[in-house]
Amino acid sequence: MLLDYRYLLNGKGTALDVACGQGQNTVYLASLGFEVIGIDGSLVGLRHCQRALELSGLKAGLIAADLEQFPLPHNHFDVVLVMRFLDRALIPSLKETLKPDGLLIYATYNKNVLHRRPTLNTCFVLELGELVDLFADFKLIATNDKRGLAQETTYLIARRVHGDRASR
Repeated sequence: MLLDYRYLLNGKGTALDVACGQGQNTVYLASLGFEVIGIDGSLVGLRHCQRALELSGLKAGLIAADLEQFPLPHNHFDVVLVMRFLDRALIPSLKETLKPDGLLIYATYNKNVLHRRPTLNTCFVLELGELVDLFADFKLIATNDKRGLAQETTYLIARRVHGDRASR
């Protein structure tokens, strides 16, 4: 999905990879020229990311932190990327850490995944249409988030807008 929207990623400025895990997307963003910060609660994943960066000759800042306890800077990042992670309480911080006109790329599981993984904690899956609602104040670029969606993953790409109203 990220490659489908590569044309939006000009490689200029700063990028935040939220819950970066082993860092595949952190490495990708760094390869495009972004100054990347990858943040995750797993040291094991961050070590994998550091090795991948070294093997690629790239650099990124890696932070081991619990996102609930780690304050994100306001109006700092040009791109915020969130893949396979959902903590609704962090949505306001994710919005505020983007610069005006900053790009948000968000993709995570929705309730359709429960057909395949019924024991998954429902706190970590989206309702259909929820991601669009959570970012209703952003300018929508692309999404598959609609009622009746058959896929297990919902994505949204949008820009933080100036003022208090989004244009769609």
